[in-house]
Order: sequence, then structure tokens, then C-alpha cells
Amino acid sequence: MNAFFPRTPQGWATEAEHPRLQRRPPTDAERRARWEVRAAQWRARELAEAVFGPVRESALLGSRASGPIRGLLRLRVPFRDVHVHQEREARFMAAVAADPVLARVRLVYVLGPDTD
Repeated sequence: MNAFFPRTPQGWATEAEHPRLQRRPPTDAERRARWEVRAAQWRARELAEAVFGPVRESALLGSRASGPIRGLLRLRVPFRDVHVHQEREARFMAAVAADPVLARVRLVYVLGPDTD
């Protein structure tokens, strides 16, 4: 019977000795920073819909509370032709640069084609 239940290897810490992950509640500044990125996400989607048409999917793939780049936003936009897409992409990026929210909360945009 002992062959089926191996002993704990020597030198391993018991479960009680392992450090535990401490999670502290976010500060007000951290909460505000997260909501700033979320506001920028929805503002960018609104601009993308105005330039490209209906956005099928938008996903905030990552974000951070501070720094020069605050997040990575993927947008699936209608795609008809490479030249049309490039022209619309340039218009979208010009609109992003002129927008007061998106100028303050900078994101990296991944504009993928919605070919379905």
C-alpha cells in the first residue's frame, strides 16, 4: 500500500510554511486610472465606428495605471480593400490624435479585419 502513496520528499516545506499572496484593495488613484483606460477604450471604439463602420469586436488586451502607453486595444473593423483600409486607418489615427481623451490616455491600436 505504501508504494501507491509516496512520502513527502525531504526538504520540502509544509503547506503552512508557504508564503501567501497578499491582495490589497486598489487606491482611489488606481481605480481612477483604470476607469480612464476604460473611457479611452470606449471612445476609441466610437471613433472607429465613425470611420470604419460597425465594429464587430473590441477588446482591451492589457492596461496599466501609468506610463506613456496605457493599454493595448484590439478592434475588428470592416475590411473591403487594402487601399480603403489604409486610408480609413490614417483617418482613424488622425481622429485619435485630435481627441482630448485619447491624447491623454494613449493606447496601442491593433486594427484587425472583420472578414466574416
